[in-house]
Amino acid sequence: MWEQDVAGTREAAELFTGGTPRQYPERCREVSPTADVRSGLPRTLLVVGDRDRSARPGTVRALGDALRARGVDTTVRELPFAEHAFDDAYGSLTSQTSRRILLDFLTVTGSA
Repeated sequence: MWEQDVAGTREAAELFTGGTPRQYPERCREVSPTADVRSGLPRTLLVVGDRDRSARPGTVRALGDALRARGVDTTVRELPFAEHAFDDAYGSLTSQTSRRILLDFLTVTGSA
């Protein structure tokens, strides 16, 4: 988010951590989803909109790959035509689809 600064992501990162990575490197590490990738984590579901400009699909797929490389059972799903916060519009097609994906993930034993 910081390096790419797409659609205000740098400002959002500063607001979230209270400053820049130079000012607060430990805070930035703590909020990074890749900081604690390790074996032994529970099954993980990652859902991203294919048009998300801040949590980019390629980045989310790479996180899924990193988790799988550590032996974590990980499912990555991309929602077509969806941007960031696709589930904010309750009742929308992407919101309904994401809820179905989550329900399936939570109710299926083993790999989703």
